[in-house]
Amino acid sequence: MDNISYLGRGPQENYWDRKAGSMIDLYKTTAEKMYYPYVRPQENGHHSDTRWVTLTAVKGKGLLIEGNPTIEFNALRNTIEDFDDEEQTALPRQWNNFTPEMVANHDEAQAKDVLRRQHHVNDVTPRNFVEVCVDMKQQGLAGYDSWGARPEPAYTLPANREYQWGFTLIPLQDANNIQGKTGFSY
Repeated sequence: MDNISYLGRGPQENYWDRKAGSMIDLYKTTAEKMYYPYVRPQENGHHSDTRWVTLTAVKGKGLLIEGNPTIEFNALRNTIEDFDDEEQTALPRQWNNFTPEMVANHDEAQAKDVLRRQHHVNDVTPRNFVEVCVDMKQQGLAGYDSWGARPEPAYTLPANREYQWGFTLIPLQDANNIQGKTGFSY
């Protein structure tokens, strides 16, 4: 189900604190086109303020994901683990951003599930499936200095609050004719 249509912000990837230049509209793309090959592989292709998204096969069968009221999503030909995989033990850890003491000690036990391994763009190859991540919201990116600035408080999701959201999964027999809930025919 590589063909993707959605009513939300696009066409480029966008995030809670990086969406002002992304207009809400009806977009059509593919999972391959949603992928962005960052030099240091990481989560990518995200879209915010999405009312609905369809993922369909060539013959039109697929899935409609409808937000209640909105969702954020990405749909890629990779898993998130392809970008930050703890199981890729042959790859070195990202020790270079730490103090000389931490770098010298290289405590593998403490680093597990905390300090990521160094993946590179050539370590990521497309899979034979599409993984869809559906989120209520994703914390802002921040990174105003490119190396560690935290998101502004308005773009964070504090853990001490209660959140409610939902979405509906609707199987599609013919995505070329899905008038109704979405309000669009395409």
